[in-house]
Amino acid sequence: MPWRWIALGLLAVVAIAVVRLTVPSPLSTSEGIVAVVIDQLSPEYANVTLRDEVRSGLDGFGLDVKEYEGVEVNVGLYRDLGTMDCAVCLIRSHSGILVLEGEQKEHVTSLFTNEPYSNLKYVSEQLSDRILIVRPYEEDPQLTFGISPLFIEKSMKGQFPSTIVIIGGCSCLGRTDLASAFLSRGASVVVSWDRSVNLDYLDVATSYFVDAFFSRGLALEDAVAETMAEYGSDPQFGALLTYFPAAAGRSTARELLG
Repeated sequence: MPWRWIALGLLAVVAIAVVRLTVPSPLSTSEGIVAVVIDQLSPEYANVTLRDEVRSGLDGFGLDVKEYEGVEVNVGLYRDLGTMDCAVCLIRSHSGILVLEGEQKEHVTSLFTNEPYSNLKYVSEQLSDRILIVRPYEEDPQLTFGISPLFIEKSMKGQFPSTIVIIGGCSCLGRTDLASAFLSRGASVVVSWDRSVNLDYLDVATSYFVDAFFSRGLALEDAVAETMAEYGSDPQFGALLTYFPAAAGRSTARELLG
């Protein structure tokens, strides 16, 4: 095990990726524009209400929703994500900013998978810091694989044409490395929380944001502001919903999709 990583800010992540639309009306699913929902926390921390509300909102936006959870959330799923022609990829997952223990301290933002760690798998990608060793809690004995910004930039297949990526979880915009990696693959914006976030708060705030942004068609900055006005910062950790780059805030979802 050449590297040992520890999580600084962990918990749930929700990420949503959306691809280019060409008409203002809801899209036909026959056009191949889909939403991919990745729920790494389910079934252990399932939230059926959130899933139903998000599915309804994205379906009303004109997207065919495909869902993955549990053991399906592995390195291979993230590797192929850019090939799915996805309009929305909602990732509800553990995440965090990790620190490399060694002579030089290095911080990196990671999305967690449910694939158990093995020192015999993905060896070159582990050595190049594309795939990380993670665990959701310091006391958790179960190690799993996590993906880093370098994995998105160098190992992920395909592209995210004009994609909107919404990551609602711990510290995913505490740094911009993960967001910049998605943008390097063609994403138009990344929306996320800037610190650790409580799961119950995260789920209700995410549902509200999806409704404001996709169902009601608010500009991104207005959808974020309204979500914060409704729920405030995370009551336990003080996390705020934000986005990167800042210039995307003036646009609606359809405008961002081009």
